[in-house]
Amino acid sequence: MENNPKRKMERTGSPDRPDKTGKASSQAGKGTDKTRDTAYNRLNKALEPYEKALAKNPENAGAWAGKAAVYLRHRMYKDSLKAIEKALNLEPENTGYLYEKGFVLLQLKLDEEALQAFDRLLEVNPDSDKTWNIKTSILCRHRQHEKALKDSEKALTANPKLAGAWYAKGSVLADLGRYEEAIHAYDSALKLDQNLARAWEGKAFALYSLDRPVEAIIAYDAALKINPDNAKTWVGKGLVHLKLSKFKKAIEACSKAISIKPDSAEAWYCKGMALSGLNKDEEALGALGRALRINPDYAEAQKARNSINSKFGIAMDEEEEKIEEKKSKVSMSVWTRKEPTNEIIQRNRGIEKNRGKERDQRGEGAKSIELTKEDSKGKVIKKNKGREKEEKK
Repeated sequence: MENNPKRKMERTGSPDRPDKTGKASSQAGKGTDKTRDTAYNRLNKALEPYEKALAKNPENAGAWAGKAAVYLRHRMYKDSLKAIEKALNLEPENTGYLYEKGFVLLQLKLDEEALQAFDRLLEVNPDSDKTWNIKTSILCRHRQHEKALKDSEKALTANPKLAGAWYAKGSVLADLGRYEEAIHAYDSALKLDQNLARAWEGKAFALYSLDRPVEAIIAYDAALKINPDNAKTWVGKGLVHLKLSKFKKAIEACSKAISIKPDSAEAWYCKGMALSGLNKDEEALGALGRALRINPDYAEAQKARNSINSKFGIAMDEEEEKIEEKKSKVSMSVWTRKEPTNEIIQRNRGIEKNRGKERDQRGEGAKSIELTKEDSKGKVIKKNKGREKEEKK
């Protein structure tokens, strides 16, 4: 525990309290100034060794690259770009510098220039899996699937032993819904590099999309054995378990994803659907609500939440319906293409009905569930499902 009050004040930036006479201390406000200067001081301290090296030798490419990395950490992307370009002027074929330039350009939302940097890198080192991955992602994001496919095929014609190019081809084919061809491409990549976790993950998603869940689980497990800290892979595994109605296992996988990446809307969606499958609708609504706070345009999560609400007799008002109509046009998550929410909800309802029959046979009464909702005039409407049934009787 730290007992030095001066250091504590510097860290928190809190000004000194007034003394007993009510007059503010002469040190008041200095903590705030120091807080403002902290980031600036950290930046200068990190740059200092590179500045000294460049003062001795202005053509030290490593020092320029070091400055670029410091600026990048501080999100000073324009300064980072200038520094890395200085390094590349001195060492134009340095793949590390080329990759960093492309990455910085992406942060500046200059995708075309970033692609040029990555293309140059692949000319120098065509077997850079990481570069193939990011280049394909950019092209697919801009819906240039055919270009991405031609690029990967061109690379493979020149050298069929490029694992990264096979992976890139598989990713494009999967994005186009050509899952069988995608699996073939991923398998080709894995023959060259069994430890390519991305290829296992891509293959798992293609198998899931082809309604081959058991094989998909095996592929996801292979990917997680190589890289257990990939939240997206855990979400994928969770959704396969959801498809198999293994709700507890789905929750375990999605909870793992959330522990790695708490702002994963897909993970919260998966958890919400699994909780609904276990008839824990209040918890499910909480998880789906979290997904929508992270991504308000997540159409599948909104549909799922509406479906659960409808079970309690809570209908959307006209304004909400209009909003949902617009949201339904938003592209679905890549994780939920194969099976729409309404099908999952219907299956879960069937499971719930069977459970209800079992409870009736055991003589268990209906649970009293009270929910509230504001009507269009702001008045609170309360519904108690259990009591309504008793009144009818």
